[in-house]
Amino acid sequence: MNLTEMTTRVRQDLQDTDAANYRWTDDEVDGAIERVVREFSLAYPKQEQTDIPTTDGSRELDISSLDNLLKLYSVEFPLDQDPPYYQRFTRWSSKLYMTDKGNGGNARVWWGKQHTLDATTSTIPEEHEEIIVLGTTGYLVISASAYTVDRATIAGTSSTINFLKWGQQRLEHYKRQLKHIARDNRIIASELYVE
Repeated sequence: MNLTEMTTRVRQDLQDTDAANYRWTDDEVDGAIERVVREFSLAYPKQEQTDIPTTDGSRELDISSLDNLLKLYSVEFPLDQDPPYYQRFTRWSSKLYMTDKGNGGNARVWWGKQHTLDATTSTIPEEHEEIIVLGTTGYLVISASAYTVDRATIAGTSSTINFLKWGQQRLEHYKRQLKHIARDNRIIASELYVE
């Protein structure tokens, strides 16, 4: 689902579908979605592989082209070895330093990046879209409870307490699911990559 569809789904979950009288602005909803996508990405990065040329005689590898880099899994160099040969490496800013010196050939970098959720595309797996909704609604409801604290409402103080409880329950459930996804991802990543 793209950002527009996700926003609609979040508003449905919040029962905030009257466009003439939204409780949350589009900017608030989009900001909460962006926050949750970032948190989700840290737990479950989009897995990528990129071939980057080495410099003959240098251990340094420029990784500045890896946009939205969250994690480096492994570096395979030289390529086409059977079994594959993985380098020990360290990272400093936009540079990666391998144990062995380059020879001008490519090194294959296995890495995790932040997911995208925009107007046209999403890299979030379909089975995890509802966790984005859950976290987003939790953050929005908590913000609504804080907003109502110093304001007179028809429901009185119970509306603030109810919003707070509802938001806290959603965020607790969201965080449990996120931990579960992160744990499973570490198991999968350790099977796929050698660090």
